[in-house]
This record gives sequence, structure tokens and C-alpha cells, in this order.
Amino acid sequence: MLGVLTGIVITIIVLAIIGVATNAKNAPSTRMSNGMSFFEEPGNVIEPASVKVFQALGDGAALAHCKGQEPYDWYGDPIVLLYNEDGIPYYDDQIVNASSGKCFRQVGIYRYSSHMGEKTVPIVMQLDK
Repeated sequence: MLGVLTGIVITIIVLAIIGVATNAKNAPSTRMSNGMSFFEEPGNVIEPASVKVFQALGDGAALAHCKGQEPYDWYGDPIVLLYNEDGIPYYDDQIVNASSGKCFRQVGIYRYSSHMGEKTVPIVMQLDK
């Protein structure tokens, strides 16, 4: 009886180790999900410190225009995927400013299809400076 219990315990431990190793290999920081591919470490700071949402995607993600150099220029700079890990939803035409002590940093790449073909844009998040 003791041998059977020992075998069961050892099997559970081995399966747990395999599960942890598999999850680490497919961690969200590197996994591609719904066209999103995340970097291991945050990348470049994205200037400026304001973006305007033009399409909310749900689950804390939205496509947004970076603010241009002119006071009302929202369309001259690149499109980004604005992302937050809290899942707080964005809405269309929302202006999002970087909070005090934070900046937008690129954390990955987002690939999607539009009526103009395949697009690839940076994924940005608000992170500490």
C-alpha cells in the first residue's frame, strides 16, 4: 500500500514540474495571442505622452493615434495598440494622457488585417519612466 501511495505522489510531482516548465515556455510575455506578440523587456519610449483612441477592441486594448506636434494634429503620427493589463476598457475618441511619472513604452507588436491590408503596429503601455 505504501508503494502505491509513493508512486502516486511521485507521479503528481513529476506532472507538476512538467506543467510549470511548459507554462514558463509559453509565458504571456513572449506568446503571440490574437496577433499580439510581447517583448521580454519593455522597449523604446513612444513620444508624445498623449494618444487618441479610434477603435476600442475590448479587454484593455485599443487602436489609437499618437498626438502630432500641432495642437489639434491627431493623425500625423503613428498608430499604436494601447494596452493595459488591468483589462480596463477604452472607448472611441478617448484621449489618454500618460500619468505623472509615467510614459508610453513599446512592449510588443500587434498584427491585424484592415480594409487596406495587413498592418503591424507597436503595442504600448503606460510604464514608469
